[in-house]
Amino acid sequence: MNLETLFVREKKEFNKLIGIASDTFYIENRLPKQVFREQFNYFLFEEFDWAMDKDFWSIIQQLSKETKDDYVLAAVLDPNPVEYFYKEFNYYNWMKLPVNLSPDEYLDVLELGPEESPADAVLYNSYTVIWLPPSMKWAIWGERSYGVCILGFQDVNNSADLLPILKNWRSIDETVLSWVGLNFVNQQLPQEIANTLFLNYSNGVK
Repeated sequence: MNLETLFVREKKEFNKLIGIASDTFYIENRLPKQVFREQFNYFLFEEFDWAMDKDFWSIIQQLSKETKDDYVLAAVLDPNPVEYFYKEFNYYNWMKLPVNLSPDEYLDVLELGPEESPADAVLYNSYTVIWLPPSMKWAIWGERSYGVCILGFQDVNNSADLLPILKNWRSIDETVLSWVGLNFVNQQLPQEIANTLFLNYSNGVK
């Protein structure tokens, strides 16, 4: 497979996809604010770096199989896909990844940067990333500066079949906060940020 064909290149398609992303996320928000729209109400966490790994793609494949999705949008929000990436390279740092992509190919496409600037590959130059299937039954927000990815479900009661796939993902707890804390001065998470994360992402407590 020519992995370059997986990148979004047409403005019309990008505008359609960013509309779908905006129906899922508050794409202007950043953690610790709530980044998911109201229909998402159950959240699980993993470490950000793991999302840039082959094992993560295996989980995506299993989720997609359960929700009958044939591709997943992997899209970078920071650096800006229009004002930076498209302006510099004439295509977007957004990818439509078929779920039959192998884990090795997933890693390869993350490493595939512009010919004139390999350091701008998603693997290296991505600070806020989303993963979103067309069914929108689940979605993932990743933020490198907080060291975490958040998986949101629209309806956990209808997603019970998905939870066994996610045995390594955690509801927000002290372990999750410790992952976030590693990214702060003296590896200490300010209490105000911890409180805001709990307020926005605790399951069943709103």
